[in-house]
Amino acid sequence: MSETNKEILDAVLRAMEIEKETFDYYTRAEQKTFNQGGKRIFRWLASSEEQHYLKLTELYNSLNNGERWVFYGGTTIELEPDGGGHIGFDTNDREALELAMAIEKKGIAFFEELLHKTSDPDGRSMLQTLLNEEKEHLRIIAEKHKAIT
Repeated sequence: MSETNKEILDAVLRAMEIEKETFDYYTRAEQKTFNQGGKRIFRWLASSEEQHYLKLTELYNSLNNGERWVFYGGTTIELEPDGGGHIGFDTNDREALELAMAIEKKGIAFFEELLHKTSDPDGRSMLQTLLNEEKEHLRIIAEKHKAIT
């Protein structure tokens, strides 16, 4: 295995760790919040991160076996519509959203770095899709955070 391939495999493993940690965080946040809007967002984020983790696992296995990058067309998980009535977040939910923004920024930086290291067109396409989804997560979280501050 070439040094470049090992570096990519190591980076994919790190991306898997980030997605798992993020999934765990969003799952805990969903369980802790009493606000239905907060639960809805954290549940959506957790599902999306789980899908990223599964796709990265598939990618790792493929690359580790000397095969090609796998296709990732993006998530099909949609954010459930808001249930209506305005219910404010409490301080813990605000802090959870602030931490979620920091986590997403970390993921964005990681995928940007990995994208710059990847020359394979299929790999670049997959990483760009993941990066775009992380940016969308950040946008939605920031929007909710702004609404409560």
